[in-house]
Parts: sequence; C-alpha cells; structure tokens
Amino acid sequence: MEKLKEMINSFSESMTILNQRGYKKQSLTLFFTYLDQLGWLTSSTEFSDGSDFCNWIDTYCDLTAVSFTSIDLWNARCAHLHMGAAEHKYFNSNKHFRLAFYQNISLSDKEISIEEKNYPKPTKLVDTFALYNCVNNGIDNFLQAIELDATLKSSVLGKCEKMNDLYILNK
Repeated sequence: MEKLKEMINSFSESMTILNQRGYKKQSLTLFFTYLDQLGWLTSSTEFSDGSDFCNWIDTYCDLTAVSFTSIDLWNARCAHLHMGAAEHKYFNSNKHFRLAFYQNISLSDKEISIEEKNYPKPTKLVDTFALYNCVNNGIDNFLQAIELDATLKSSVLGKCEKMNDLYILNK
C-alpha cells in the first residue's frame, strides 16, 4: 500500500509544484499521465486503454461539478498529450465537448459562457482546480474501495509492484 500512496503523493506534489512555478501545460500533461496510471491499476488486463481511463473516472469521480464526461476528458487527454491541441481525432461535436483548460476560479458562470464563445463550438472551459478536486475526491473513493475489496486490493497492489522504480547507482 505504501508504493500506491507514494505514487499518489508524488503526482499530487509534482503537479502542485509545476502549477506554482507557472508550468500549467506541463502540470496538465502530468495530470493526464496520472489518470492513465490510475486506469491501468484497475484494469482487468495487463495493459490499459481509454476504456480503463474512463472506467476509473466513472467509478471513482463525480464529474457533475465540471459538467463533462469521462469521454470528453479522454479526448482532451489524447489531444493534449499527442498534439498539444484541444481537439481529438474522435471528437464528435454532436456528443462531446472540446475541453479548454484554465486556472482562474474567480470567473462567474456568465463570464465563462462569454469566454466559451471565443472558441469553436462546442467548447467547454474547464477550471483545472475544480477538475483536480474531483480527482482528489476520486482518489479518496478509490482508496476506500481498495480497503473494502480484497480482490481489488490484491490486483492493484500487484500492479504497483510492476511500477518502474528509479534507482541511483553508487559508483
């Protein structure tokens, strides 16, 4: 369980440091990597994909505060990580949002609506702090689920043992 908690803490601390130093895009990149790893930990297979990413979010996070779906987030993840863009190749404007991320929690709903009009439709501006809070609450739910489900705990901790450790070799 220590390795899992270390992983969670290191991602959280790293994203905080990047944000505090003004590296917003890099923090978002790390955030998506974090969600990828969480999805893999709960995947029923050896390797994970977008369905595992979405499943982790749908199982442990409540996205109602940010008003988009796990698929919207997956599409944003792919666009951001692969191209640094806001629109994924599987984006479907009839079903999903383009997600544009910002870090200013003082915008009112009206101000957000005005800003969204400056982007191709349908774009949803996402407060990254609200999103990070949703995921942090999801982490709490995930850790509780692990403690209540011995099979899940065994599977997750088994995968934690496969996580890459970096070693410093003394010469």
